[in-house]
Amino acid sequence: MGKLHPLINYFLVGLIFMTYFSYLVFYGFRRHVVFFLHHGLFNHAVSAPLVVLAVLTGFAQESNPYIQQKTTFIFLFPHKWLGILLMLYTLASFPLVWVKQKDLNWKLGVLVALIGLGLSLSVIIFGWLLRLMFF
Repeated sequence: MGKLHPLINYFLVGLIFMTYFSYLVFYGFRRHVVFFLHHGLFNHAVSAPLVVLAVLTGFAQESNPYIQQKTTFIFLFPHKWLGILLMLYTLASFPLVWVKQKDLNWKLGVLVALIGLGLSLSVIIFGWLLRLMFF
């Protein structure tokens, strides 16, 4: 199951990044273009189970002896906990945006988007730093 972690993440990273980017565009700049909201909601609904699967496969990958030997604590620890935090944030923010949709305050919508973008970018950066250790 651990070998699926990179495969799931390559798809999930684009999906989750575009989710929060769509929210940022809708709530921050284009409140009259509903496409961005619907795009974000669809991506969010698809990414919710995938982010759980990504964390579970990450735990399986972490127990691999080769991974334990090659990676350093300084990259693995933040990547792991930021991934868990991104999962919890994605699962917690979905009902908020789904229920409120257009009625969500634009400031709260932008805040949801910026926090999500920040978390996803930090997980991506630490993940790629870990990936570079294997080359």
